[in-house]
Amino acid sequence: LSIDNGICTVQCDGANWHCARALSCLVEPQIGDEVLVSGPDRDRVFLLAIIARPENTTVTLSVTGDMTIRSEAGTVKVHSAMLTHIHSDQVVKLTSPNHEQENDSAIMKIGQMNYLGKKLDAVLGSTDLFSNVIGLMSDSFKSVARLCFRHVKEVDHVRAQTIDYEAEKLTRVHGGYTTLTAQEVMKINGDQIHMS
Repeated sequence: LSIDNGICTVQCDGANWHCARALSCLVEPQIGDEVLVSGPDRDRVFLLAIIARPENTTVTLSVTGDMTIRSEAGTVKVHSAMLTHIHSDQVVKLTSPNHEQENDSAIMKIGQMNYLGKKLDAVLGSTDLFSNVIGLMSDSFKSVARLCFRHVKEVDHVRAQTIDYEAEKLTRVHGGYTTLTAQEVMKINGDQIHMS
């Protein structure tokens, strides 16, 4: 068997038969395969099937043009003992009413990612984020935690129309230099005020 520009040359009965692959033969032929050929006459001979080939060689299913795999009333499963690789030269698109994915571990390498959705719920045991720049924009932001620790090495800026801090027990503000200023009125109120 030899292949030239989609036309297979098959040696059979001491003669060379030039034939195209039949539409029903999805296995891509390779040089050295044992094949089954047939046709209505010598000028119209088709390669119908791949009968045998040497072991430990890759089997490729290929067609010219679009292909659809459909189950009208059942389940479609793809399984491999080792690696399952899905590749596209342009776009991979998944569409379904619901999507479920289960993995023991996952690694995702994405150059640029955009997420658009109505709602996102995430339940995680722990989360670590490492980034040069993180930008958050929201109409409303709510955070609830039992303990919160924040460490800023250099500068921490907060700009708002109103800032309201309230502690049930202790509020402590300390710095090497501390400046409290007010443009109009500054009030200090307490049952006891100690200044030293």
